[in-house]
Amino acid sequence: MQHADPTIHLDELAAAAASSSNGDPAASERAARELAEIATTMGDETLALEANVWACVHLLRRGELRQAVEESNTVRVRLRRERPGTRLGSARMELLRTIALAASETGQFAIALDAAQELAGDPAVHADAGAAFDAAFSLAVCLERMGDSWQAMRILTEVIDRHGDAAPSFPMLYALNAVTATAIGAFHRTSDEADPSGASELLDIARSAAERALLLLDDFANPIYRVAVEGNLGEVLAYQGDLDGAERLLRAALHDAEEIGAAAHRDRVRASIGEWLVLSQRHGEALELLDRLIVELDADGPHSTRIRAHHAAYLAAKALGRSDTALAHLETYEQLERHRTTGQLRSQSEMFVTKSEAKAEADRHRTTSERDPLTGLGNRRHLSRLLRHLLSPGDPTRPVALAMIDVDHFKSINDELGHATGDTVLVELAQLLRDEVRDDDSVVRYGGEEIVVVMPNTGVDEASDRSNRLRERVEQHVWPGLDPSWRITLSIGVAVAPPCDPDVVVSAADRAMYQAKRDGRNLVRTASAHDIRDATPTAILRP
Repeated sequence: MQHADPTIHLDELAAAAASSSNGDPAASERAARELAEIATTMGDETLALEANVWACVHLLRRGELRQAVEESNTVRVRLRRERPGTRLGSARMELLRTIALAASETGQFAIALDAAQELAGDPAVHADAGAAFDAAFSLAVCLERMGDSWQAMRILTEVIDRHGDAAPSFPMLYALNAVTATAIGAFHRTSDEADPSGASELLDIARSAAERALLLLDDFANPIYRVAVEGNLGEVLAYQGDLDGAERLLRAALHDAEEIGAAAHRDRVRASIGEWLVLSQRHGEALELLDRLIVELDADGPHSTRIRAHHAAYLAAKALGRSDTALAHLETYEQLERHRTTGQLRSQSEMFVTKSEAKAEADRHRTTSERDPLTGLGNRRHLSRLLRHLLSPGDPTRPVALAMIDVDHFKSINDELGHATGDTVLVELAQLLRDEVRDDDSVVRYGGEEIVVVMPNTGVDEASDRSNRLRERVEQHVWPGLDPSWRITLSIGVAVAPPCDPDVVVSAADRAMYQAKRDGRNLVRTASAHDIRDATPTAILRP
């Protein structure tokens, strides 16, 4: 497609292509692809990527689920490194949500869970209520489609309880609709059990959520959610016995879905109408509708819709006395359920392995990121994590002592003998301190020539004595390659916690160390309880 002037009507095209567009999904997809082409011609890679994401969103809305997964995964590779909070970072989150939803519907649970888990791990989820709803919604849909409706409801209920007051009304709308859908799913899985009260309670939960969502629909022009909410509520009413109310909602939802070309929603509503016909004792009409739907869905149709269609067709055929037809639908229904269960177990197993591998990789990364490359000691990040762990119980009967060590006149070593010699002294000092401390002590390079020794279960007097022994050991040490006229000494400040937070104890030890320098160097000075109480937490542990 050639464009004489690529900038003509760009704003109008972007409005039609955007994922928030309320138009025909097919037309919006075409606009997104045209926008991507124009943006590429203009050299605007950000806009091109954004348009590609929108095209994937519209594929999902059209019901082209496998194509949506395939194209989304291709675009995902190009967005993987985008930072949260940026324009493309937001597009990446939208793409992950699309993958999770489309892959869930096609039974590609490993792909769906991977995208949902990555979305849930995005830092924006912890900072923004709308992002938290997106992540919870995507993960809940995965779990519901895999058959774990109860876990899905738990996730959705928690995010509504935690972020409901701060969430925009649109995320609240789709979260409530998701609660309705997951409660319906749980109802279908319990309706054959001996406890009818449990199934009835699930329908009450579904209806309450759907009616709350219905009240929010007037604030939005998005017809997709009107289809979803009305279709779900119609299904609930059917199973609660309000067949007239159910028919009105289901027929309206089907009409709207056909009007906007939302194939996946349309087919789900058709399955619901088939179930409504069964409940209305119109078994011949139900079987005709459901058989036609099953043929049109084929193997690539939404997995959950195929399960529902075959189950309703089984019930209709059984009521008509058509045993062979009923048996065929029952066998297919059970095969699809087994496939879903197997997929759930396989995906959970793969996710367990992936999480185990990720934890091992995180441990390896932490080991690297918390290690000073010159001396091999822990670094400031390691000290922060260590102290927050040791001080978190806040038990005054188990004190933690900290010795802040500074090499006296270290600048002179660097200036007169060179930085290479200075580095050699630091490496030798690190090893010397490691050799002298106890097994449960930790030695950390705090920065420059400053080193910290953390001594768990050590009171102030013992910490002071041990610091003096370290100081004397270093003073007496013969330094290889260093002229004997050079004498290495330490100034050490000691502070003991609790009661204080990690930043306070480090600050108090730091002040005591500078007091040792002011008093003449090669000394140990201890922070008093008054010094610690008055120390200001300056967040000096931040790396």
